[in-house]
Amino acid sequence: MNVSSQSVLVRAARHGRQIVKTAVDARAGRLLAREAKWLRELESVPELEGQVPRLLDEGTDPQGRPYLVMTALPGSESRAFTGSHARFLASLGKARFRATDFEVSGCCQWLQRGLRRLESGATPKARATLEQAYHDCETALLYWTGPYVLSQGDFAPWNVRNLGSQLFVLEWGNARTEASPLDDVLHYLMVQHALRSRVISAAVLQAAMRRAGEFAVEAYPEWSWRPQVIGALSLVYLLGVVLGRSLAAGRLDRADPVTGAYWKLVENRSAWMPA
Repeated sequence: MNVSSQSVLVRAARHGRQIVKTAVDARAGRLLAREAKWLRELESVPELEGQVPRLLDEGTDPQGRPYLVMTALPGSESRAFTGSHARFLASLGKARFRATDFEVSGCCQWLQRGLRRLESGATPKARATLEQAYHDCETALLYWTGPYVLSQGDFAPWNVRNLGSQLFVLEWGNARTEASPLDDVLHYLMVQHALRSRVISAAVLQAAMRRAGEFAVEAYPEWSWRPQVIGALSLVYLLGVVLGRSLAAGRLDRADPVTGAYWKLVENRSAWMPA
């Protein structure tokens, strides 16, 4: 996660396990407030019943720190992206869905705001690289209309539990609407490599892009998913993570394993983006 929060207590309860999260600072408090908002909203999505924590209680402890109490289910963790993961993300995406052009999507507007906010946290050369990469996204998606969806925001193996035929997905503080439909798939596949090796080859990214493309065709068959669109949306994902982590840190920190690995892919995008 980009913003700190802390689970301070996990206890057995009559109706299964409960997680208590207490904010350790103001930014974590805002994260918990966002998580509570999304958990309340997702309760009304029948397709996600039993796969998302149920918010049981929220408030402020005697020390004035916000807290949340939510359900949690035990399950195994898997590094592989399976059919259960694809089905969950397809259901999640359709819970909040908008078909539109890239330049008017919330995804595009989020990137634009991020680029403006990072002006003081990156060198002129780094800003120029980010702005040119954004321009490449905009150019490749200029004549494409597609779906923009609800994203979990940190869809990674450590936030997902396998419960047989379905999943249980934790950590909703970074969820957002009108994200690229490839974001969560790419994040699940890519962030593991970044944290493990700090260097991601073009071949690894291209394999992740192929899987994300397969997911898009299965989940959203009404739209065109030509290689140029998959490449541009993969660059959208990389830019979004670099900007999100940099804004949380107050600067573009290439020593951060994820930021550093993704930054190199952004710089060397000619090696992996379809012509």
